[in-house]
Amino acid sequence: MSPATVHPMRQVSTDPVPIAQLPLVHGIGVLADQAGRERLDQQGSPGAPLGPAVPSPQGWAQRLPVFGSRSGLALFVLGAFSFTVSLLLQATLFRHGSGDADEAAYVLQARMLLHGRLTLDQNLVDPFFRPWLTGVHNGRVFTKYLPGWPAMLAVSQLLFGTMAVAPALAATAWVVATYRLARELFDDVATALTAALFLALSPLTLLHTALPMAYAFTSAVLTGAMAALLRGTRTGARSSLVAAGVALGLAATARPFDAALVATLCFPFLLARGPRSPLLLLRHAAWVSIGAAPFIVTIMVFCRYVTGSVRILPLAASDPLDRFGFGARRILPSEPTFAFTRRLAGEAFRATLDAAPGWLFGGTALVVLAGFGLLTGLALGGRRAGHLLLAVTVLGVFAAYFFWWGSAMALPGLVAGLGPHYHMTALSPAVILAASGACRLWRAVPGRFPRAARTAVAAGCGLALAAVTAAGLPAKVNVQRYVNAVDGQVLGLIPKNLAGPAVVIVAPPTPSRYTQVPYHFLRNDPELSDGVLYAADLGAADVRLAETMPGRRLYQLRPDEMIEAENPWSTRGSFTELHLVDGSKIKFRVSAVLPEKVPYASVYLRVGDRTVTRPLPATPATGSAASSQAVTWTLTGAATAGAAGTAGVDVSLAAADLADELVVGLVASDRPDMARAWRWEDRIPVARHPDGRLVALTPGQGWRQVPGQYGEGWVQAAITAALSIAVEPGDRVPSDGLG
Repeated sequence: MSPATVHPMRQVSTDPVPIAQLPLVHGIGVLADQAGRERLDQQGSPGAPLGPAVPSPQGWAQRLPVFGSRSGLALFVLGAFSFTVSLLLQATLFRHGSGDADEAAYVLQARMLLHGRLTLDQNLVDPFFRPWLTGVHNGRVFTKYLPGWPAMLAVSQLLFGTMAVAPALAATAWVVATYRLARELFDDVATALTAALFLALSPLTLLHTALPMAYAFTSAVLTGAMAALLRGTRTGARSSLVAAGVALGLAATARPFDAALVATLCFPFLLARGPRSPLLLLRHAAWVSIGAAPFIVTIMVFCRYVTGSVRILPLAASDPLDRFGFGARRILPSEPTFAFTRRLAGEAFRATLDAAPGWLFGGTALVVLAGFGLLTGLALGGRRAGHLLLAVTVLGVFAAYFFWWGSAMALPGLVAGLGPHYHMTALSPAVILAASGACRLWRAVPGRFPRAARTAVAAGCGLALAAVTAAGLPAKVNVQRYVNAVDGQVLGLIPKNLAGPAVVIVAPPTPSRYTQVPYHFLRNDPELSDGVLYAADLGAADVRLAETMPGRRLYQLRPDEMIEAENPWSTRGSFTELHLVDGSKIKFRVSAVLPEKVPYASVYLRVGDRTVTRPLPATPATGSAASSQAVTWTLTGAATAGAAGTAGVDVSLAAADLADELVVGLVASDRPDMARAWRWEDRIPVARHPDGRLVALTPGQGWRQVPGQYGEGWVQAAITAALSIAVEPGDRVPSDGLG
């Protein structure tokens, strides 16, 4: 899935040229020429089949680049390049993450492992600190993912003081594994290096290896598993077979479906290529099983601990509807269901195919090279089985994810976003096919042209592929820059010198019961021991948070709050300190400033299903409502109250209303039926204790409804210019803290 850069022709001269004096592309061409001559010497023509799958005289050592050799140095440069780019992108473009909240789940699980925990205490995290993508079993909260990749992040943190090294190492491992797979399949250094080059320069690789998510890691490990399986089957080497099992098992600890899929796709090829003796096949399988067994046991023990059954993965335990197939699908029980139909699967499949070239080095050119490599490999000979295995792997991965509902959910991010790109396991096979096609095409060029001309052609091809890739990068980078701008705006609202202990209630425009959604970079320590904690906004229940954490100051973060609701481009965001007001009675002094030329207006107080309304008088001289009106209501925890709707008379919060949202609102319109009205609301969490004492968390959250805008829906907005509410105890001085 990453295009080719250059593929030189066969060289006439055999004089050694220092690699330092050669461009990487030209160096690959020299290697291609040498490989072509070797085939000519061994088999009579550079395009002839390589013969049966038997060990060469030098064995596996012939397929490993020796450091100091041209191929070894070229592979080292590519691996170092991928490692460095990953670290640079993590420090710059993805400094706050990609915007995908799944990242926070992996990082949380890694931090849990560093604390020696596989699960969290539900009593500790519920209801305000429940992380995204978690399930519950027997009072313990677990993440939806297996621990393989989070363990890699945790090890990186332990060894290097940062988790950023793990994705960078995965990038390097992926490049090396792609080289090894291509080398094993085609026994050709130029094809292997070209494939590694295509992979390293693919936008999909560049961006995804800068994220703390498991896709790139799993793809790298499975590519290595395929290479080891093929070598072990070809030579019978126990070390390779065990290594293949280790790689498959490690991949299963991160993305078990991908591991099972690749193993299944490789199985027929291994049967055809492997020994004819059933006993030898069983021995090979046994050695692979020995390598995979520790990881499979780890998965089973982990599942037994967190889900209660060795057969139930965390993904399924968190929500049985999160699975392959058609029908109602859902990521968590608290989230809406998604109707995944065959029609939608087809649309997602076509969109994925359309978007795929944009994530490859060289774009559509790489797809053409891959097709050319496959067709010529099958038609002209030369490792037909290898070409077929790569093609089957690519097609099998795409076909399998046709039935995954997440592919439809990923549609908005396929072209310029980060997906998720579930088909990433197909990338290495695709770039190897493209490398095979590129090298075949290059060797088809007559060798009578001088070296300078051939080098110029190679450089031109490389520049053309790079230009195609570069043309598609700005859109992808701009999407992330927008995410960074939003993240920066959110972080800018939080004072840099915010001192703990404190709790910040995060109130996004779309409510969620989970932390880290949608602002996944606002993360908590698994033990909730950080000086500043981030809590989910649960509406009326927020008042309970203040009471249960009396030692922490409480703040409210509303990143999307509009300063001027009438202007969609208004400045947004607020960060406010909250206070508790408590007593047997609580007074709400309301001051309403009305719009000009609006003759009809009223204020109201609503608790649960009870609403108290007071119309505001119009000014006779102008025919508009009075510019300012004041109303006072008193809320009491007593079982009885005075006449409802009269200023200054108590409104009772019944014993059953242990926690509710008290709404003070203003509605104004130019029509008596209040159609197309301007509305302001202040929503204040209140609670009643068994002894009748009331508690209110102030200030409340402002909301606006503007005629003709926002689909007549409510938006978070500042309201103090029109509606000001002073909250105070009716029987004693308000508490200024949270205790």
